[in-house]
Amino acid sequence: MQRKTSNILDSLREKILSGRYRLGQRLPSERELCLKLDISRSGLRKILSHLEAEDLVWRHIGKGTFIGPRPALSTEAFNVATQKTNPLEIMEARLMLEPKIAAAASQKASFQEIERLALCAKRNDEAKDLETNEKWDVLFHETLVIATGNSLIISLYAGISKMRMSDDWCLKKQEWVIPENWDAFNKQHTAIVNGVRDRDAVQAEKAMYDHLISVKGLIQSTY
Repeated sequence: MQRKTSNILDSLREKILSGRYRLGQRLPSERELCLKLDISRSGLRKILSHLEAEDLVWRHIGKGTFIGPRPALSTEAFNVATQKTNPLEIMEARLMLEPKIAAAASQKASFQEIERLALCAKRNDEAKDLETNEKWDVLFHETLVIATGNSLIISLYAGISKMRMSDDWCLKKQEWVIPENWDAFNKQHTAIVNGVRDRDAVQAEKAMYDHLISVKGLIQSTY
């Protein structure tokens, strides 16, 4: 691979791993990327092939290139569910899934994934506004999911992440995200990171359960 192509590959990889792109986000078209990166289409396709082999992107013929591993399931069912669900249902689903996800991540996460998880927690702690807080919070939880390496779980969670972008969720979060709660969540995220970093599945699972129970309680208080 030529040096220029290699540099572009490294740059795109860093942007994906640092959270500049969200799980499931569609990249610009090949034509746009070629113009923006000043690279030939064949060179771009080599780069995308490398990223796809690393499970950082996946390509859907006719629809484009998307961030994350290839989903195991269609997201069409989630598009319907998004219109029918509510924040409490989302939290119930997350409580069924995410404690075990954290436990699995503690055993399977790579060094880079653990570092990214810690970075997301740090950026979440440093956030100055709700929009930035939500961005890094979502990325924190998505990083754990990706670290499991389980394509079915990753696909399921992509639907949950989409639901967290709904107007109902965002409006509810505005009601219960106050500085005191924000600080508590950041400490809970740190406990999760520590459990994953220590490869302690029991600690990671418990820390995630405690975190989600706290969030669910605050959401219930707004109804």
